Amino acid sequence: MSQEQSSTTRDLGGGPLRVLQINSSISRRSGVMSVLMNYLRHMDRSQVVFDFFCYATPDETHREEIEALGGRCYVIDAGNHIGRIRSSLGQVLERHAGQYPVAHLHDPILSRFLYPVAHRHGVRSFAVHSHATAYSDSRLRSLRNWLVCRNIGAYSDARLACSRAAGDFLFGSGRFEVVPNAIDVETYRFNESVRAEVRSRLGLGEAPVVGHVGRFSEQKNHRFLIDVCTELFRARPEARLMLIGDGPLRPGIEAVVAERGLSDRVLFLGDRKDVPDLYQAMDMFLLPSLYEGLPMVGVEAQCAGLPLVCSDEVTDEVTIGEVSFLPLDMPAPQWAHHVSQALDHGRDPRRRAGGGAGHARRGFRHHSRSRAAGAPLPCAGGMVMPEHVDSLRALRRPSPASSSPGAAGQCRSAGLPGHSGRGLRGLRGLLLHASRQCWQ
Repeated sequence: MSQEQSSTTRDLGGGPLRVLQINSSISRRSGVMSVLMNYLRHMDRSQVVFDFFCYATPDETHREEIEALGGRCYVIDAGNHIGRIRSSLGQVLERHAGQYPVAHLHDPILSRFLYPVAHRHGVRSFAVHSHATAYSDSRLRSLRNWLVCRNIGAYSDARLACSRAAGDFLFGSGRFEVVPNAIDVETYRFNESVRAEVRSRLGLGEAPVVGHVGRFSEQKNHRFLIDVCTELFRARPEARLMLIGDGPLRPGIEAVVAERGLSDRVLFLGDRKDVPDLYQAMDMFLLPSLYEGLPMVGVEAQCAGLPLVCSDEVTDEVTIGEVSFLPLDMPAPQWAHHVSQALDHGRDPRRRAGGGAGHARRGFRHHSRSRAAGAPLPCAGGMVMPEHVDSLRALRRPSPASSSPGAAGQCRSAGLPGHSGRGLRGLRGLLLHASRQCWQ
């Protein structure tokens, strides 16, 4: 097995609960990793630490920060070879026997294959997390993934989801718990001086700017996004489109833009590390995705005060500010009309500043409502409905192993949940607390 282990190799027998996060990579491009890193940064790491097992080796990773925060990284180059992933996971768990009572899988199609390996090597609680509302962009892969995910309840001890729609899709209604994603709102808060600097650097002047952040894949629906902006440019030739991200479909989209003579109006910026600053230069955010679990880019954009126009395939929980949900069968000119209206709203600096600050202030208290039935939904970005707050209160009781004041007791006295039983209930409580901390 080709394995890279982090420099943090000390076994902490009496230390924090170590949770083994299993994800395809620790890439900076990964939306799942963005969520996990937000939790890791804000949680009480005297109680819980995340270690990472991944089976792809991208160039840009979170490894340095993970290790600085006390985590470990086990990186193997297994590609899509399930047998190699299984054997490598078994070796890691055997080498660190007894250290991982909890494993947290973010690639559900591997649950059937990794669940028995984890339990054979001492994992007591195996959590599977749903982050999407579709199996794949491809029909063939969707069929394959549906088959391997059938009866997923038999290959998981706990089922978590980023949104109700993502949970219903993978697990079925009521058979999972929603753990809200979280971001640090201060990172994205509207800043007029940053806006001016970025716009100057990119040569945008006073042009109204439509923004999008996402991998160039079928899911993100870039072809339709270009159709919408083509119509927008007809009505507002001064407008510009900023596309952040990379992926296999980028050359084809660049070709479409060139064929339509729009190359001077569309900025292809590739993968960037300064996305929070780039949000400041935008005037609205466009997200016509074919499916989403809970798109964090939509939450980030709203925290920067941007109006959001998205497809009605995006989950309701994304709503924390001004959002328009449009059907994908609506013609592109009508989409362009909504985008144009959002551009005007997003160009008002007082509205931008007030919107972002309002999201941060509302935090847990802000509720969205279902478009269809008006039913309350848990909100994105760490905003939690009353049932989640009740769960936090329930977790503030002493752990069976710590009747005397200790680390968990100190944590509880500060208003934080202790990790009762050092298992999934405590993990969930700490995730929820970390989510709350992002908003304070």
